[in-house]
Amino acid sequence: MAPSMIKFLQSSKTVASFVPLSLLLTFSSGLMADAIDGAAELELKGKQIFTHYGLDENVPKLAMSSLLQGEHLVEYATRKLHIGDEVRQSSVYLVKDTDTKGNIDLRIKYNPEELDDHENIIDEIETFTRTEYRLRNYAQSYDPSSVVAEEMPDGSVLIKFDYSKYGLPQDIAYFRYLSVEINLVDGEPESMTISNKDAFNYDKYRIETYEQVIDFQRLESGKLVIARKRTEINGTQKKEPIKMVTTVEPVAIYEDDSGVNILDHQRLEQVSDPRMREESVKLDRVFPLMGDIVRRQGIDLPLPFGISATYRSQNMNIPFTDFVIEGVGLNELFDPLGSIGVVNAESFTLRGDVNILPFWNVFGLVGKINVDAKVDAEYTGNAGELLRDKLNNKLPHLGDAFCNELAALCNKGRLNVPLHLEYDVVGMGTTLSVGYKEFFASVTGSYTKTRLKGTDNWGDGILTVQPMLGYQLVDYRAQLFVGAEYQGLDTRMDGHVVAGDIEFDYDIGVNLDNWAYLVGFNKQLGKHYNLTALYNKGETRDSITLNFGYRF
Repeated sequence: MAPSMIKFLQSSKTVASFVPLSLLLTFSSGLMADAIDGAAELELKGKQIFTHYGLDENVPKLAMSSLLQGEHLVEYATRKLHIGDEVRQSSVYLVKDTDTKGNIDLRIKYNPEELDDHENIIDEIETFTRTEYRLRNYAQSYDPSSVVAEEMPDGSVLIKFDYSKYGLPQDIAYFRYLSVEINLVDGEPESMTISNKDAFNYDKYRIETYEQVIDFQRLESGKLVIARKRTEINGTQKKEPIKMVTTVEPVAIYEDDSGVNILDHQRLEQVSDPRMREESVKLDRVFPLMGDIVRRQGIDLPLPFGISATYRSQNMNIPFTDFVIEGVGLNELFDPLGSIGVVNAESFTLRGDVNILPFWNVFGLVGKINVDAKVDAEYTGNAGELLRDKLNNKLPHLGDAFCNELAALCNKGRLNVPLHLEYDVVGMGTTLSVGYKEFFASVTGSYTKTRLKGTDNWGDGILTVQPMLGYQLVDYRAQLFVGAEYQGLDTRMDGHVVAGDIEFDYDIGVNLDNWAYLVGFNKQLGKHYNLTALYNKGETRDSITLNFGYRF
C-alpha cells in the first residue's frame, strides 16, 4: 500500500504571528485537576480529590477554554509582544452567543486603531478562537495519576496535576509540557497557575518559559468565573529573543437564570459602539461526522481533509507458467519454468482524502506508472531440431549443415527481451482504524485500474489490502507500524504491447506470491504536514514507498 493510504504551517508576516494568541488565548480556558498529597491516607484519586476539597469539576476546565464560562459572554483581550527592542501591542473584544439549539456564534469586535500595523492580528485571533472552541472537548484531558494535593500550614491547599500525553490534538500537543496548580483558600479557589516543566517547540518558536495565572471571582449568583487571566511567554524565534504578555478579562456574562452580570461597564459601552468593526469566526466543520463525540473522550483526530503525493518503486521477479503470443502457444519453443521476468515499476500518484467518520477515511488517486521489464526466456531449441530433421530427410546432412551455421536456432539458449511501458492509473480506497493510547490498528483497501499509454482501454482492476498494527511515539508525534500487504494479481497477465515497430497481444501465465511483509513509519511535521515511508518484502517482490501529505 502506498503511504498515502496511512492516516494520520504557515507563513506569517511577523514573529508575532501564530504563537502569541494561540499560546496566549488558547490557555485562556481551563483544565482538570485532582490530587492530594495528604490524601494518600485517604486513598483518594482523580475526581475524588476534587469532591473531597469541595472543588467544582468545572474549575479546572477553565484552564483550557474560557468559552466554558457561559453560553453568552464578552471578553477583552490584549497582547504585548517584544521582539528584540521592538514592542507591538493590540487589543480586541471576543463575543460569544449560543442559540437555543446549542449552536455557538463567535465574533471579534475591534477598533482598527488598537491593532498593531505590523501584523494580521485578526487572522491570528480567528485561529486562536477556533482553537479555544475545540479545546472545550479536551477539558478533561489531564493525567489522573499525576494529581496530588498538598495541605499547607496556613490551611490553604495546593492541588496539582499534569496534562495527559494521550489524545491531544497535533496543534496543542505542547500541553503535555505544562503543569497546573490550583490554590484553595478556605475551600475557595483563589487562583490557578499553569507553567511548563521543560522547554518545548511550538510552530517556529522555542518556548523557554511559559506561565499563565488565572484569578477567580464569584458572581452574585455564586457562579465561579475568571476575573483575569495573564500569560507570559519567553523564548526565541530564529535565535532572536521574544517575550509575549497577554491578558484576558471578562466584560459581561449573561446567564439565563440570574440575568446580566456586567463586570466592566466602560468596556461594555465600548464594545457596543456601532463604529466597532466585526469579524465572524466559522467554528463547526462537517467532517468527520461524530467528531465532537470522539474528542470528548480525549481521543485525538487528524484534520479532516488531506492531499498527498506518493512515489513508489517496486521490483518483482516473475516466474512464468505459460506463454501465448497472438493466440499461439509457445511453450514448445520457450520453457516457461526455465524463464523469468525482472520488472521495476515506478509510480507517481496524487491522492485526495476525507475523514467521513473519526475511524473511516475514503480517498481517490490518479497518477502514472513507468514499467521497465526484462524477460529472460529459455529457448528449448525444438524449432531448430524440427527444421534439421526435415532438411536431413530432403537431403542427407543438409539439416546438420544448416544448424552448424545457425547454432542459436538449433540449440538450447536464452533470449533476453527488454520492454518499457507507460501507464495511467486511477483508483479509490478506504481506511478503517482504531486506537488505544499508544497502540493502533488499521486496514486499508484500494482498487486501481491502469491504461497503457496511447490506448483507450482500461485493464482489469487490482485490489490491494494492507492490515497494520502500530505504536505511537507520543512525545515525537510519530508512529511505527508493521503489517502485511496483499496485491490481488491474477495468475495470468494479458494485454497489448506496442514497442517501436513491434506490436502484439500477449497472454502469459505467472506464479506470484500475493502477500508481502510491511514495515514503516509516519512523522507529523508541525500542524499540517506528515511524511510516511514504507518498505515491503515478499517472496516475489519488494518495494519502497514515500509519501508527503498536507492536512487541513
